[in-house]
Amino acid sequence: MRRILVLALVASGLIAGPGSPASAATAEVVIDFAGTAPTPAPAVPGARTGGQVTWLQDAPPAHLDPQQIYDVVELSTQLFHRTLTGYREDPAGGPTRLVGDLATNAGESSDGGRVWTYHLRPGSTFEDGSPITSRDIAYGIARSFSEQGAYGPHYLQPALDPSGAYPGPYAGSPVPPGISLPDDQTLVFTFAQPHPELPYLVAFPTTTPVPQARDTQADYDRTFLATGPYRRIAEVPGVSLTLGRNPAWNPASDPLRHQYADTIHIEWTVDRATQTQRLMTATGTDAAAVMTANVAADQISAVQGDPTLTARTLAGPTGLAKYISINTRRITDVSVRKALNWAFDRGALIQAQGGTAVGAPLTTVLSPTMPGWLDYDAYPSAGHGDVTQAKQLLRGRKPTLTYCYPDTPDDATGAAVVRTGLQRAGFRITPTPLNAGDYWGIIGATDSTCDLMYSAWVADFPDGNATLGTLLHGSSLAAGWSVNFAKFDEPCVNRRLDDLSAMTDRTAAAPLYGQLDHDVMSRYAPLIPTVSASAFLLHGPGLGGVFLSPTSGRPNLTGAYVR
Repeated sequence: MRRILVLALVASGLIAGPGSPASAATAEVVIDFAGTAPTPAPAVPGARTGGQVTWLQDAPPAHLDPQQIYDVVELSTQLFHRTLTGYREDPAGGPTRLVGDLATNAGESSDGGRVWTYHLRPGSTFEDGSPITSRDIAYGIARSFSEQGAYGPHYLQPALDPSGAYPGPYAGSPVPPGISLPDDQTLVFTFAQPHPELPYLVAFPTTTPVPQARDTQADYDRTFLATGPYRRIAEVPGVSLTLGRNPAWNPASDPLRHQYADTIHIEWTVDRATQTQRLMTATGTDAAAVMTANVAADQISAVQGDPTLTARTLAGPTGLAKYISINTRRITDVSVRKALNWAFDRGALIQAQGGTAVGAPLTTVLSPTMPGWLDYDAYPSAGHGDVTQAKQLLRGRKPTLTYCYPDTPDDATGAAVVRTGLQRAGFRITPTPLNAGDYWGIIGATDSTCDLMYSAWVADFPDGNATLGTLLHGSSLAAGWSVNFAKFDEPCVNRRLDDLSAMTDRTAAAPLYGQLDHDVMSRYAPLIPTVSASAFLLHGPGLGGVFLSPTSGRPNLTGAYVR
């Protein structure tokens, strides 16, 4: 095993058990190249079988199709989707381990990181009992090159096919370029350039296996075959999903998950206030429920003052960075973008969201948890905006701009604060709520008509390129949809990002990303950093084995049980 110290992964929430104190927002990650992760996963002390666990969420996921999954909201799918590698997390706060999930280890590297080999664990099956093969995983990856992977992460695709010529399995081979299959249990990835980050990339649902004969393409959201301990048994699309035991799941093949509860009921439409009310009371089935929104702003002090409730909190800083992305194709005047940054009132937004329990001011693109983070503020204003500076840049202009945000009560509250703060400088802001389930697809479209957009980001792996290279590189705009929500495309920035991504010494590259962060915000202002988020959640007294995930910032249910 190789140990590396990283400043959080993905949505680096603290690993905090019920009532446990916050610790530093750093996490040590052990990459298990030796394949030492035990199977079955070690038992959770005190765990019992039976009963129903309930997951409360304020918006439905955009997709359950594994190759379309990217948003953190969708990552509860780890209960029914498996990948080549995965994160084994310690509820006691020990190191997170990146281990083989469907694979026996985190990968075997050769030729300086250009060739990676993965062997599959025996006994892994789909929910229908058919064995998972290397061809199924290759086919799943192939889907990600097509329209069936449009909304998923796009790291593997350009690495495997730099030319961009491969169209996916519907118009080409079912095995993508750069992948060979020596046998049913082995995949070999071959790249033109070194990719030392590959063990992280194959933890994405991009590598979830899909049997070619069962691929229903656009309907796979509804017809996917489960590979984890749970499978879909009932669903009201957009409202709820009920998972039951997957009888074909083999615990001896899985180092990460358990199957304690009989059912897991996921409710997609429970707003923050209702989640808070239900979990503070926690009666009936809510006794074994967990919320995924933070405690409602007006109830945070009540929870903090009640020891019985405090004992049921999952709390701590996360790597989630929130922004207002500025559509640079529509707002081309840099002075206007800088004026927006000067005018913005972070303090009011944090207070509206619930105060310091749920966030701290953010003035950088990189999260403070990321390697290379540089502590700077290009538009210093003591946290509440500098209206005078903003007005000087506007020179009497009163730009009329739309502000797009998900149509949820919590986001509506934030939108009101955004509007009030910016209007002080003369901006005319038109709040534009969008359906929460469609939101990211709408604002990510290259031709989006939103001027300003609520956005958020959690680094996909611990490297500056996973934030700056993803959010700010103009090359991604050609696909028609991108998480470059600002539609930012500056050739000199693209070149610097390309140069940085080519550096094999990632430790040396880290501070250069921090400097580039500063340079982009100071010169181009493509977005407004707003809040570095913290988690402050409740779970019911009848729910055991749940903790805050250091890789998703969400409750980890892989060992959840009903007391």
